[in-house]
Amino acid sequence: MVSAAGEILGAESIAAVRRPIEKARGLPSAAYTSGDFFRLEQKKYFARTWMGVAYTCDIPEPGDAMPMTVAGLPIILARTKEGEVKAFHNVCRHRAAMVLTEPCKGARQLQCPYHAWAWDLDGTLRAAPYFDGSRSGLATGLLDRGSLGLVQVRCAAWHHWIFVNLDGNAPPIEEHMQPLMEFMNHADLGATRVAERVDWEFNANWKLMNDNWENYHHMWAHKGVFTKVSDDLDLKTRRPWSAPLQAGSVVTIRRPSHGVPPYPNRESDLPVIPFPEESERVTAPNLVFPNVEITVVRDNIGSIITEPLAPDRTIARMAYFFVGDAASNPKYQTGRNLNLDRWLGKKRRRGGRDGLRNQDFYIFELQQTARRSPAADEIVFSPIWEPNVHYFHNHLLDYLES
Repeated sequence: MVSAAGEILGAESIAAVRRPIEKARGLPSAAYTSGDFFRLEQKKYFARTWMGVAYTCDIPEPGDAMPMTVAGLPIILARTKEGEVKAFHNVCRHRAAMVLTEPCKGARQLQCPYHAWAWDLDGTLRAAPYFDGSRSGLATGLLDRGSLGLVQVRCAAWHHWIFVNLDGNAPPIEEHMQPLMEFMNHADLGATRVAERVDWEFNANWKLMNDNWENYHHMWAHKGVFTKVSDDLDLKTRRPWSAPLQAGSVVTIRRPSHGVPPYPNRESDLPVIPFPEESERVTAPNLVFPNVEITVVRDNIGSIITEPLAPDRTIARMAYFFVGDAASNPKYQTGRNLNLDRWLGKKRRRGGRDGLRNQDFYIFELQQTARRSPAADEIVFSPIWEPNVHYFHNHLLDYLES
């Protein structure tokens, strides 16, 4: 079993990533194509941090539950009758079958399909039918009910997002998310509500989403959305209008509200996201490592939770949030559509090329194909555009080499 990234990438490649950005090289192709590298990420990275897994709107009511796979492990997310979000290993305590195989709503219990063992939504063993001959299976004390609950996974619901930490040792979720709140001047993310949820799969490595955290590609990859280089670059100073920033497990491309030209086609009658009094309003695509995008613009939030399936397969779980009634009121339908068209394209199709998301996924798939070539091992960074990408590569190696 591979225990460190250097065993796959080689010491020379690791050292090249670690150099200052002007002389650095990016992760070589094996980091995007190797099954061993993918398994190492699951074990030494995903399991040791807060992994984004779902949105609170995916299990909105008590009794809602869903199965999922996190870092290769089967997991259950459930909302208890008290409204608390819980996570459990999706493993029966009797003979290790999967307990939950499909999403459910309004459930009173979680029941294994093999021998009908059942648990309350808080994980407490409820019944083991006829295990000891009695109807409940618990009448004689043959089973220690207290020790046979579903095995919990550390879980946190933070505003609209649900995270799990498999090894249980990550810092508190508030600490993990603190850099995001500081970058966004403590914008009131909780004032928004979900308007759209959609999942699209793309045939590329999950890291290519994180490698996309720069504005250098806007003019070319997002034709029809961004119209000129000067939307992102001050042609006089040769510096981007937005600042790439890094702290902890968060990178951002923060754009202030004053002193820079606004992006085109952003004005609407939608209510704006609240900021604390006297705080500067900022907009930014924020990336919370390892796999959660939270892009805050003037009047909505676009989010992606990436679910890595294989070295060359990823699901993008996307959600879009608007302030208060703007998420659902017909009065704001035109404004919502303008924004959703920008994100997803007017046809809202994965295979389209008319929205930010499908344009990005198209590029990721081109990159994945190119990564099969040995010529793809020599990746360089722009010091003015791509500090976030260099930071991410080093952040990942911090986990995989420790």
